Amino acid sequence: MSSDLQIGLSGILAAQRALLVTAHNISNSNTKGYTRQSTLMATKHPVVTTAGTMGQGVELVKIIRHKDDYLNSRLRDISSSLGSASINSQYLRELETVFNETSEASLNNALASFFQGINDLSQNTENVSSRATLLEKANTLTDTFHRTVNELDQMKIFVKQSIESKISDVNVLTTNIANVNRQISSLSVKGIESNDLLDKREALLLDLSKLVNITVISENNGMVNVATSGGTLVSGTNSTSITSKIDALGKINIVNSRSQNSKYVFNTGEIIGLQNFYNKTLVNYEDKLDTLASGIIKDVNRIHSEGVGLSGGFTSTLSTNSVTSATAALDAAGLEITPSTGDIYVTLTNTNTGEVTKSKISVDVSANSLTDLQTSIDGIANITASIADNKLLVKADSGYKFNFSYALDPNPGALGTSTASVSGIYSGQSNDVYTFTALGSGTIGSTAGLQVEVKDSSGAVISTLDVGSNYTSGNILNVTNGVTLTLSGGTITAGDSFSLDVINDSDTTDLLAALGINTFFSGTDASGMAVSTAIREDVSQIAASTGEIGNNTNALRLASLQDDTNVIDNTTFADYLHRIASSLGEEASNAYKSEESFHALETSLGNRRDEISGVSTDEELVNLVRFQQAYQASAKYISIVDGLVERLLSSFG
Repeated sequence: MSSDLQIGLSGILAAQRALLVTAHNISNSNTKGYTRQSTLMATKHPVVTTAGTMGQGVELVKIIRHKDDYLNSRLRDISSSLGSASINSQYLRELETVFNETSEASLNNALASFFQGINDLSQNTENVSSRATLLEKANTLTDTFHRTVNELDQMKIFVKQSIESKISDVNVLTTNIANVNRQISSLSVKGIESNDLLDKREALLLDLSKLVNITVISENNGMVNVATSGGTLVSGTNSTSITSKIDALGKINIVNSRSQNSKYVFNTGEIIGLQNFYNKTLVNYEDKLDTLASGIIKDVNRIHSEGVGLSGGFTSTLSTNSVTSATAALDAAGLEITPSTGDIYVTLTNTNTGEVTKSKISVDVSANSLTDLQTSIDGIANITASIADNKLLVKADSGYKFNFSYALDPNPGALGTSTASVSGIYSGQSNDVYTFTALGSGTIGSTAGLQVEVKDSSGAVISTLDVGSNYTSGNILNVTNGVTLTLSGGTITAGDSFSLDVINDSDTTDLLAALGINTFFSGTDASGMAVSTAIREDVSQIAASTGEIGNNTNALRLASLQDDTNVIDNTTFADYLHRIASSLGEEASNAYKSEESFHALETSLGNRRDEISGVSTDEELVNLVRFQQAYQASAKYISIVDGLVERLLSSFG
C-alpha cells in the first residue's frame, strides 16, 4: 500500500509545484523583463515485476523559461540603435531653439536691425543720434552672438555631465551583471536552475544595450561575457570600469579607467549619441556661427577701414591686432584675417590749405613684413610710422591728417596752364588709372575742336572730352564711371597730360582689416566679436563717408553688404543664417523619423517576445484550474487508498 500512497503523493507534489510556478507567473505578470515559466513533468522510473513494469507516479523534471535568444539579441541591438537615435533627436530639437529665427531676440532679427541702422545712418551721416542708434544695434548684434555661444557652451556642459552620468550607469550595470554571473555559476555547479537570476541578468543586459552596443557570449557554466567595440566590459565574474577623457582637440573619448590609452568606440547607444552631439554636432554649428561672425567682422571692417568719420581722418592711429613677429611675412604673421598681395592707398590732407596727397603702397604679403609696411608708410611725407608691441602706429605731422579713403584726388594736376579738378564717386569694378591727354593745342573754352582724351591703364580710350569753343571753363565734364572733371581757363599743348588714380578698393590687401586699423568690429569669431573700443567711446568715428565729411558713400557700401550674395559661401549673411536654421531643422526632422522608426521596430520585437515570454493571465488561470483539479484528484486517490487500508485492517480484527 505504501507504493499506492507514494504514487498519490507524487501527484500532489507535482500539482502543488505546478501551482506554485503558475502563481509565480501570475504575480509577475507585470514585472519588467520577467520570462514566463512552465513545468516539465515525467513519469517516475517504474518498478519491474513478473507481470511487467508498474508505474510509480509523476515527478517534476524541470522548470522551463520560455525565451527566444535571437529575439533577445535583436531587442538589444534595436534598443541600442534607439538609444542613440533618441539622444540625437532630443538634443537636435533643443539646438533648434538656439537658432530659432522666429524669436524676437533671434540672431536673424539682430542682424537685420544692424543693417537697418546702417541704412538709417546713410540718410544723414552727420546725425549723432543715428550714429548712437547704430552703435546700440551693433552692440545688440554682438550680444546676440555671445548669448548664442553661451547657450551652445551650456549645452556642451550639460551633454558632458550626461555622458558622465551614463558612464556611471554602465559601470553599475556591468558590476551587477558580473555579480549575477557569480550567483548563476554557483547554482549551475550544483545543477540548480536559476530562472529568476537569468531574467534579472537579461534585464540588466537590455538596460546596458540602451547605453552602448554590446555583444553577449554565453559560457557553459551559465555565465556570459559582454563585449563592445574596443574591449570587454564583463568577463565572467569580472567587470571593466570605463570613464571619459577630453583629448587635446577638446573631444570626449571613452577609455578604460585603469588604462586610459585603451579607447572604446561605440557604434550605437545613448553614450555614442551624446559623444557625437558633443564632438561633432555642436562643433559643426559652433563653426558655422563663427564663420558667420567672422564674415561680418571681416567685410564690415574691410569697408569701414577705407572710410572716414566726422573728423575726416586721423592724426594718429594704432592697430588693434598684433603680429607674431614684425619681421615675418605678413601672410605668415599670425593674423586672423589672411591678407593678400595688393595696394594700399594713403590719403594725406593739409588741414590748413585743404591740399590732398594720395600715395599708393604696394605690398607683397608673401615677402613683405610689418616692418616693411612701416618703412613704406614712414616714407610718405608728413607721416611717421613705427611699431609698438608688434602693432603698427601711424602719426601725422602737426597740421595734417590722414585716412585710407578711396575718394578721388580732387586736385590731380594740370594740363598746361589749366588746373584740373576732379569730383564724383568712382563706380568702376576695379582700381584703375585714368590718363588725361590734350589732343591739340589752344586755349580752354576758346579754340574750336580742342579735345582731351581719357584712357584707362590698358590704353583703351574711355572718353573724349570737348574743351574747345563749346566748353565754358569751370563747367563739369562727365568722364565715365561717376568721375567728373573741371578745367580752369588756360592754354594747353598737344601731349600735355596728368594721371588720376580711380579707386574702387583703397585696400586690396585687406591688411587694414587684418591689422585692425579704423575697424568697426574687434575680434575674430562669435565669442570675441565686439564693437571696437574707439567707436564705443566716440560714435563720430563711425566711417560713414569717403573723402568729404558728410557724404554717405561708405555707409551705402556698408548697407549693400546686406544684399551681397558673395559675402559668405556664395550667399548673403541672412541667407547663410537661414541655411543654418534650415539645415538644423532638416537634421532634427530626420533624427525624429529615425527615432520613430527604431521605436516601432522595438515595439514589434517586444510584442513578438511577449508572445513567447510574456505572461497571459487568462492562460495561467486555466492552468491554475487544471493543476488544482490534478491536486484534488491525487488527494482523493490518497483518501480512497487510506479508506481501503482502514477496512482491510479492520477485517483482520
